[in-house]
Amino acid sequence: MLEEFRYLLSPINVKQHPEWGAYIELIDYEHKDYIEDVLCEHFGLEYAFSLNEDDTGGYILYFAENATFDAVDKAVNEINQYHKINNKEYKVAPYT
Repeated sequence: MLEEFRYLLSPINVKQHPEWGAYIELIDYEHKDYIEDVLCEHFGLEYAFSLNEDDTGGYILYFAENATFDAVDKAVNEINQYHKINNKEYKVAPYT
């Protein structure tokens, strides 16, 4: 992993939106791209929609009816543990 992308291993947290359920905030497009791949390929979770935070460059993934808070929280905890223990990214399918 290139040092410039080490931030992809940053811990993430699940929060609860009163209308749209579970959501996670990510640092930038690369972080969003990586985490959405991990959630889908390793945990079978897909978000309902995302928002780009123009002022910070960050992204928010909202899960709405696609996943419960508990399912997203469990996946995020496993992702955080994997990153902490292994200090590397999950393997995800390459793009063609």
